[in-house]
Amino acid sequence: MKIKLSLIAAAAFLTGNVLAQEVVKIGHVAPLSGAIAHLGKDNENGARLAIEELNAKGMSIGGKKS
Repeated sequence: MKIKLSLIAAAAFLTGNVLAQEVVKIGHVAPLSGAIAHLGKDNENGARLAIEELNAKGMSIGGKKS
């Protein structure tokens, strides 16, 4: 996420254009400690992978590119 934001900021600085970006907060509830922490960590990793794939595709939200 930080790399994407840095690239957008650099592009805006170099071109002189201001680029808008939609912010979407995503929550994750699962155990991250204890006997079944591995299940929660697997879920967290799956959510991260799905978000990375959507960002790579350039998904749009409400007609705005993310």
